[in-house]
Amino acid sequence: MLLRKMPYKKFTFLLILIASAVFPGMLQADDRPNVLFIIVDDLNDMPLHPSGKPYVPTPNFDRLAKQGVSFTNAHCNDPICAPSRSSMLTGLYPQTSSLYWFEDYRQNAVLSNSKTLTEHLATNGYNVYSVGKIYHGNQDPKGFFAAKGPGGNIGPWPWDGTKVNQRGFIPHPQQMFFYADDADPDMDYKWEHTFGPLTMIPDYPADKGSGIPGYKGWRLSGQPWRYVSDEDRDAMPDEVNADWASGILQQQHTEKPFVLFTGFSRTHTPLYAPQKYFDRFPLKDIKIPQGLRLGDLKDCAPSLANTSLYAFRRYQMLLKHKDKPDLYKQWLQAYMACVAFIDDQVGTVLDALASSPHAENTVVILTSDHGFHVGGKESIYKQTLWDSGTRIPFIVSGLRDMPKNVTCHQPISLIDIYPTFIDLCGLPQNPHKGRSGYLLDGHSLKPLFLNPNGDWTGPDVAITALPGKDHSQHREHIGTLYPHFSVRSQHWRYSLTSDGQEELYHYPDDPYEFNNLANRGKFAEIKSELREQLIKLRDGKNWVESNSLPDSRLDGFELTAKLKGDAIFYLGKTKVAEIKSKHQSSIRIRVAGNRSQVWVNNRVYSDEVFEQNLAGGKLTSNNKRIETIRIRKL
Repeated sequence: MLLRKMPYKKFTFLLILIASAVFPGMLQADDRPNVLFIIVDDLNDMPLHPSGKPYVPTPNFDRLAKQGVSFTNAHCNDPICAPSRSSMLTGLYPQTSSLYWFEDYRQNAVLSNSKTLTEHLATNGYNVYSVGKIYHGNQDPKGFFAAKGPGGNIGPWPWDGTKVNQRGFIPHPQQMFFYADDADPDMDYKWEHTFGPLTMIPDYPADKGSGIPGYKGWRLSGQPWRYVSDEDRDAMPDEVNADWASGILQQQHTEKPFVLFTGFSRTHTPLYAPQKYFDRFPLKDIKIPQGLRLGDLKDCAPSLANTSLYAFRRYQMLLKHKDKPDLYKQWLQAYMACVAFIDDQVGTVLDALASSPHAENTVVILTSDHGFHVGGKESIYKQTLWDSGTRIPFIVSGLRDMPKNVTCHQPISLIDIYPTFIDLCGLPQNPHKGRSGYLLDGHSLKPLFLNPNGDWTGPDVAITALPGKDHSQHREHIGTLYPHFSVRSQHWRYSLTSDGQEELYHYPDDPYEFNNLANRGKFAEIKSELREQLIKLRDGKNWVESNSLPDSRLDGFELTAKLKGDAIFYLGKTKVAEIKSKHQSSIRIRVAGNRSQVWVNNRVYSDEVFEQNLAGGKLTSNNKRIETIRIRKL
């Protein structure tokens, strides 16, 4: 009787008190775990201490690994910053959205209508915090963060005193020899190639004839950046961001669980770091990576081993200067120094978590957006389909009942991040329902967190896409029309280029990918199996085979077919494709947003951008001799 007469609010409170006595912890507003997600820019697999690469002590990566599971076969889905992050944060493959390059995902027909991971968390009971580089290029969706710290920043920078360069993005004056007439004078992104300790204080000389006032010292965000010594200097951006993240972790967070996205900009180039990190790796002690072998590209697919591409040119830049025989080792030392620097920033954040009220209820995920070559395959950069370009650290700890200090060899990729968050945080399934309508491409990794040797619902291979025909030079970014693909299984890698070239590597016998086995008959069966898996993941879901074009209205579509003769295709009343062909041809048409793309016999035929969206209408053609039709709605 007493409970019946009690006011509703008091009655509810009493029930909570009783329940909390029986079930400790129920006084918290939400028992779902917090998540600390750390992503490092351009970090390869060095923190996993792979054989054959220079050893970099990473005690903070290591301690996290001892607390949980390290994935030894984790990969990006596009070895380029922007598409990798856009794919990860929307849960859709690059081949699903057709975003392979540095396009803004908010202008992509598929991704702009999809629900980002941060929005999904924020609209389903989580406080979302972000600091550093998470989305690429300040493309963070607005209005879904409880608080945002500073963004990503790869400074400090040299300065020449001119207004146009006051924000940085110029090379170090002591390393202008990289661009001499006998080196590579037309190399783009000159700021990316320079490196050294912060003690190498830049001093740009004045040049009145060129309108350069000159300047001595470092700059950051258009302001002087003070450096006297490692102990007497301004903080680097990653240090500032690590402190900001630490402050968030020290708060109580009693009303809602939280997710803290923490992005570190190193090891992105230019490779500047405090002197003490360089001192840890004397040049005389640095060992050349075992994967570095001149002539290694001879049996590679020509489209993937085109030495006019950016990654190969960056490597050649370090070898052209015969008067500086240690230049490559100096660059390698700088990369190693930046790895060590980042390990310390990770340590700052992990220390803050360990001393916080949330140490027992926070899952930690630590990874990178893609790999990075340090000389193997005659490359220095990302943008390749070999292991150094795709393989990333992926370490998880803090999930209740998960094993500790174990490894998992199942191939996984960043596409699995979104569904894993849904599983860990109890979020609604199918976040794009009512928006773009796409199902997530990835699979939850939570089962592997709990049982690294158990079964999971994902594929046996991880797939990576790479825009082809792209030199990263002079902004001629046409490669998105010619994507190459590669799949990595536990022991094999198979790659298929847009023009049909192939590569096949067997890692137990060939860990550095020296021997391309694609043309050896004895491996035809395994190559066929991997090719089938690649095509399945490349082409995606929801294809419908038909003898005719669909009768239903389409807002966007992708079509493959056999065509004989000329044909014009209309979506509603709008002509979206016109093909002239005397012989039977294989065609592919993709219409999404305001863009129409056409391939004929696997070659780009047209790529047209309209002033208006092409959505809305029935797909028709003036040619009735269209066969073997496959179509999927976008």
